[in-house]
Amino acid sequence: MSHFLYDALSTKRLKRLKAENKARPQNSCSFFRHRLRFFLTILITGFFFSSHAFAQFENKTLESLSPEEISKAKALLEKQDRSVDPKSGSPKNKEPLPPQKSEPINKDIGQTPEVPSRTKKNGSSQFEDFIRGDLPTSISLNIEQFGYELFRQAPSSFTPVDALPVGPDYLLGPGDELRIDIWGKVNAAHTVVVDRDGKIVLPQFGTLHLAGLSFSESKTFIKKAFSRFYDPSEVKMNVSMGQLRSIRVFVVGKAKHPGSYTLSSFSSLINALLASGGPSKVGSMRNITVKRKGETLVQFDLYDLLLKGDKRDDIRLMPEDVIFIPTVGPLIGIAGNVRAPAVYESKGEMTLQRLIEMAGGISATGYLQQIQVERIFDNDAKTILDIDLSALSENKDLPLMDGDLVKVFSINFGITNAITLKGNVNRPGKYEWYPGMRVRDLIPSLGAFLPDTYFDFALIERLVPPDNHQEYLSIALGDLYLNGVQEKDILLQPHDNVSVFNRFDFIDQQTIHIEGAVNKPGPYAFRPNMKLSDLLNLSGGPKDYAFLDSAELTRITPVPDGPRIERMTIDLNKAISGDPDHNLALRKNDHLSVQTVPEWSLYRRVQIEGEVRFPGSYTAKKGETLSSLIERAGGYTDNAYLKGAIFTRESVRALQQKQLDDSIDRLEHQILSESAETFEAALSTEASQQHSASIEQRKALIIKMRAAKAKGRMAIQLVELDSFKITPSNITLEDGDHLIIPERAQQVQVIGAVYNQTAFIYDPDTHVSHYLEKAGGLTENANEKTIYVLKVDGTAVSKQQTKGFWKKGLLSQSLDPGDTIVVPAEIGKIAWLREVKDITQILYQIAVTAGVLIVAF
Repeated sequence: MSHFLYDALSTKRLKRLKAENKARPQNSCSFFRHRLRFFLTILITGFFFSSHAFAQFENKTLESLSPEEISKAKALLEKQDRSVDPKSGSPKNKEPLPPQKSEPINKDIGQTPEVPSRTKKNGSSQFEDFIRGDLPTSISLNIEQFGYELFRQAPSSFTPVDALPVGPDYLLGPGDELRIDIWGKVNAAHTVVVDRDGKIVLPQFGTLHLAGLSFSESKTFIKKAFSRFYDPSEVKMNVSMGQLRSIRVFVVGKAKHPGSYTLSSFSSLINALLASGGPSKVGSMRNITVKRKGETLVQFDLYDLLLKGDKRDDIRLMPEDVIFIPTVGPLIGIAGNVRAPAVYESKGEMTLQRLIEMAGGISATGYLQQIQVERIFDNDAKTILDIDLSALSENKDLPLMDGDLVKVFSINFGITNAITLKGNVNRPGKYEWYPGMRVRDLIPSLGAFLPDTYFDFALIERLVPPDNHQEYLSIALGDLYLNGVQEKDILLQPHDNVSVFNRFDFIDQQTIHIEGAVNKPGPYAFRPNMKLSDLLNLSGGPKDYAFLDSAELTRITPVPDGPRIERMTIDLNKAISGDPDHNLALRKNDHLSVQTVPEWSLYRRVQIEGEVRFPGSYTAKKGETLSSLIERAGGYTDNAYLKGAIFTRESVRALQQKQLDDSIDRLEHQILSESAETFEAALSTEASQQHSASIEQRKALIIKMRAAKAKGRMAIQLVELDSFKITPSNITLEDGDHLIIPERAQQVQVIGAVYNQTAFIYDPDTHVSHYLEKAGGLTENANEKTIYVLKVDGTAVSKQQTKGFWKKGLLSQSLDPGDTIVVPAEIGKIAWLREVKDITQILYQIAVTAGVLIVAF
């Protein structure tokens, strides 16, 4: 009776701590929370096996295409398919190649190959593309006006170099620096600058006017002035140029950046053009004028520099020179198979051959018999002219007009005199055809064939005029090469495709199988006269633990009634030694099974730690028990706490993890289902937003739950070694088993819905209710009915187990060192924002290692 009275008083005392919160109404998520409570109960109970804190989980999601995106992609592909010509494989809106003046031939050989679009390599030439097979099937019109790329680089890279020697015709002007060195009877060095009045001042010599004189004239003038004071035989003098002056010029007209520019006095017309960015796309490259004091000095054609390297008209500039760039002249484009396709500016009369010459000439792949000119006629319509360039002469050259576009098509890339050999031969490829060529000329001997050639027939694909339709001709290779029947030596024609086959192209690959205790088990190709020892050698031979006295050979033989299965027992020792009764000749689909020696298995590795004399890793044989492991480790130490022993097993861990994952999956499915129903029932935008927030919180809870990992703990009860050998806990060891025997614990922990979650010093006379009082009592969210105790040995005790007339209540239970009191929260009484934190905290805290709870939250 005393136990019942104690339990009732303890319960009454706990109820007073939470009486004001006893009756709280259920909210709209009560159904989900009841299910969540059930799940958490299963989850927490499963985790009293754990020995470590839960690891942080990192959530990673994979993005995938939505059905709408897939539909759009499918529609785009269908649109592309409709825009492709099914015969040629080229886009319908692309301009086709002009017809070639040659015999119609197969599209695979004679027509321009349909090359798939590939990224052009940087800096590759047209001929490099041709060698790689990258030439497009249509002419690219991505051409630009010629010459303007010269001005795309930075102007600083084209500035004149001041360190160059000054020529004798250089005219001095204000700002030029002179260096005068004197040595001999008198030594002196003077650096003077020509001032604005065009004069310099020298000590002892006075003022000298030099502006307008050339550099050579200035040297003569200074030396003459020097000779009036010193004898030239006694005193020597040298005159050189120092820093040169700057000049200002004007670039106007259709320049890219018109304006005034300050340049070095060494600058020429090209330097000024580069500084200003050159002509714009509407500015002329061929009629640039330089004006000085109202007079035109030169008309410069940049094409002379770019096409011929002629720089004769590139004059040196003087201050206040004006560079005028007029509007661009007539423009004519040329595209296709020329060496420099571009848009060229015409100066004077432009002819077709002159334009081709400016473009570097026709490339090796250009087709001369049809040059196409697109012309704008009277600013009203567009016409096309087809020109045979090979028939043109200088007297019959075609004049071109402003706006013309010349297209130079490619030749027929198909080889016109080729025969293609492919298949099971040593040297497949294209070969030259010549009149009278036969099959033996193409394939001279049996040595040209690869192994397993199918000699029953070879195939010739031939184009038959006049419509070039395909026909097939068979060649009896066996009659021709094995039997010498010359009538089978067929006469070949241009563009023939000769195909030689492997016999396995027509016959299923014949295999045999070997499995079991061999180094390389698996299927192997069957060969005639193959022996069982050959198969063993192919598989790398039997392993060390193979049972050679008896192996099983299974053979399937087709008979009219169905497959007949035979099983034969083979002595592998005799087969390897060559005994004909056992080293049988194999047939296709034979299956050899090589067994291991009876009860073969590698040793098992187990680990024991903690309070034993020799902790560490041990190997265990089949059938060895836990007590044997403890004996091999030297037995327990004096400090061993047997009740707190932790035993983990890998197979148990895998089972626990699967059950945990399945439970979380079911809960996640339930959340998604309820979320969909809630959204359908939402009557306002505010309600929908609240439901969305609730869903995100629940998803966060699921993520936290998935971070939990099972440890595979099994509850065992260790006792003294002599008595332990006959207990049920003396289990047989498995590979990966791990036993930890801790020291005696000194504390009891209280966690969950109490005011102070902490550990208390163990007192053998203190009961559960007293520890709860030390923790501040239950909070308003505590679920008193579900309080339970996690025992240090891995078991659990709940209130349900301690009910009954002859049982004392849980609150009056005595505890062992290392036990943990768990007070769950009542899920239905907490808001979701707080629920995620509190429940996750409980999940992270339930992990017992050697009787000590590790709090990881």
